[in-house]
Amino acid sequence: MRAPLALLAAMAVIAPAQAHRGHDSLAVVTLADGKVTVSHRFEAHDIEPALSKIAPDAQVSLDDPKAVAALQNYILRRFTLTIDGKPVPLTHVSTDLTHSQVRIDYVGKAPRKPKTVAVRSTVLTDVYRAQVNQVNVRQGNVVKSLTLRGGTGGSLTL
Repeated sequence: MRAPLALLAAMAVIAPAQAHRGHDSLAVVTLADGKVTVSHRFEAHDIEPALSKIAPDAQVSLDDPKAVAALQNYILRRFTLTIDGKPVPLTHVSTDLTHSQVRIDYVGKAPRKPKTVAVRSTVLTDVYRAQVNQVNVRQGNVVKSLTLRGGTGGSLTL
């Protein structure tokens, strides 16, 4: 009986330390009917400390509208989307902040039947050395993924 209790105690100490090993984000690019929607999703505990670099003139808090506006513009500068060889300008449409998540959405125009999607994401790579940005591209029922590290780019054929 003591061995299982000791193992359980050890797990209780180790598990919290292992709970957040690195920094990552998810961007979901959805293509439909000549429109593209890009939804960026982050952990709030990754974004708030990063605000000191992203928005140095604002409070380091997602409660500060100035910091949130700077974050929205930062993402626009550091995430580029190209469809069929043409850059896609994106416009901010919404930001949803919860106690644990940050979701920021942008929209743009896309060809009705795109063939290739290229993405370059340097979001948070200037803040966290080991930042990983995953991008899922969805068209209809098909979803393809890119995993970007260190500000790299990638492309997908649809």
